[in-house]
Amino acid sequence: MAAALLVAATGAIHLYLWFDYFHRVHVVGDLFLANAAAGGLLAAALLANGSLLVLVGSAAFALSTFVAFAVSTRYGLFGYHESFWGTWQESAGGVELAATVILAYGAVARRSVM
Repeated sequence: MAAALLVAATGAIHLYLWFDYFHRVHVVGDLFLANAAAGGLLAAALLANGSLLVLVGSAAFALSTFVAFAVSTRYGLFGYHESFWGTWQESAGGVELAATVILAYGAVARRSVM
């Protein structure tokens, strides 16, 4: 349940930020919208199923979202350079890292039961 909420929160933050500003940013804006859709779908899959595949896929989603953010702050991403610090950046990063940790733990726990 917590993992599904964190994945949904990741998607919700990206959807809010897409409406707020990123719909104007070439390529990155489209990625924010795709992130929001993927977050919603993965959260629903976690609630409905929670299989090992869904756990691993959701962990990969959360981690790749954080890595894309880190790359955009250090090197830029598709011509857009983000700041590492800020309210939304810290919120999104924290949610993404928390989701990654919980989902990875859940995947390891599920795998050890099998």
